[in-house]
Amino acid sequence: MLKLNWENVTVMVVDDNSFMRNLIVTTLRTLGIAEVVALSSATAAIEALRMSRKNPVQAGIGTIDIVLSDFVMSQVDGALFLRWIRTSRQAPDRFVPFLMVSGAADQDVVESARDAGVTEFLAKPFSAKSIADRVLEVIKNPRQFVLAPGYFGPDRRRQDRLVDWGESYDDRSKLQTERRVTKASEIQVIHARSNIRTLRDDVRAIYFRPANKLRDKLGPNALRGQIDFDPLVIQAAEERIQDMVGDYSTWVRDYLESMSASFQALREGTEESTRHVLNINQIAHELRGQGGIFDYPLITAFGKTLYEATIDTNARISAHRLELIEAHIDAMRLVFTQRVRGHGGEVGAALLKDIERAVKKYGESGQRTKAPNPQSAPPENR
Repeated sequence: MLKLNWENVTVMVVDDNSFMRNLIVTTLRTLGIAEVVALSSATAAIEALRMSRKNPVQAGIGTIDIVLSDFVMSQVDGALFLRWIRTSRQAPDRFVPFLMVSGAADQDVVESARDAGVTEFLAKPFSAKSIADRVLEVIKNPRQFVLAPGYFGPDRRRQDRLVDWGESYDDRSKLQTERRVTKASEIQVIHARSNIRTLRDDVRAIYFRPANKLRDKLGPNALRGQIDFDPLVIQAAEERIQDMVGDYSTWVRDYLESMSASFQALREGTEESTRHVLNINQIAHELRGQGGIFDYPLITAFGKTLYEATIDTNARISAHRLELIEAHIDAMRLVFTQRVRGHGGEVGAALLKDIERAVKKYGESGQRTKAPNPQSAPPENR
């Protein structure tokens, strides 16, 4: 394979979970991206980017080529962070590729990220290959940016296709239904090296087509052949992830102790029930995204149903709700004490049935919670 200068690329990683942050940083560096700026909050990232625009030396960072951020974070979440990058005059580069990472890859979350101007979305559980694929996507297939009423960001349509602009085509069979109301004549295209300084009076949308700076940073070989990571490097990154299984088990024990303490407080009728439900919900979200990475798809499945069952932190703490929370905590603890990897055979099937029964019983009390589905983990993590 042709040598590419990945060491010239700088990635900013933002995640308030130190374990996941270190995991992503380790993966990127194993892939050859040595320059990684890791921050524990969107607030810290905004301050660092703001400072880098004014004084890169004082900020300690130069140009950021890719931002990779978690979606669910306290105080300022990934969506707000993304909106700041796309709209603030203090942002050093409003065109920077932004990769959103989340264990909650539900349609509303993905659409929220899309409408905020995300470039790519990476669902947890992920693999080294899926991270590599998203990085390659923003380099190999950069999208034009669109400025229109209510939106600025990458073109939300990923495919170039013939659409009906209200003009005539020789082959009418190629016309497709188009929800966009802006006509082609009302769009102004601005290229990277354009010397245009004024906009036409009839413009309703602007297409920006910036230069592919990322590809240029990879060196002259990026223009001569296929841009890709060496398969052996990806394999090494996958192995590094699996090397962290022991560290993950330690993290899970801490998670379970924290959830157990919150559950005990709820059972005792503490006045701070909202805080304790929120703690359980946030940990469930983390476990939902992490389990499949380390071949614990049952943890991903149980984390998802517990997350859904506790998403309303103000809901009444009923006996049914306590039963469901306790069943999940007990099942997760059993998975790790017995090291039930993969789908767990008979033990895994029994645990799934126990949770399904608890979900059904809880559902009868009016809360909508779906039964766990370990098949939802990506193939590479099953």
